Amino acid sequence: MTVSQNQGDLSRAVTHEADESWPTIIEITAYWSKDGSRRGRRRSIEIPADQFFGRGAHGAPLDGNALIAMVERLRRQGPKA
Repeated sequence: MTVSQNQGDLSRAVTHEADESWPTIIEITAYWSKDGSRRGRRRSIEIPADQFFGRGAHGAPLDGNALIAMVERLRRQGPKA
């Protein structure tokens, strides 16, 4: 006698295949300007997308605290002269 397993609620949900196109680099840029535009001086940091999204050799996505620390580091360094 075969016992069938009932499927859960998620099996009935509509799923969409995730887009498999991923960026290669994520850039965080800080601008210093008097009018709030992007024409002022700037400093940026590049993060490999694998590190940001937690793919490849990285076991988990970049957490919020690490991202905030990067932005804070940009702020403290100030704009490039």
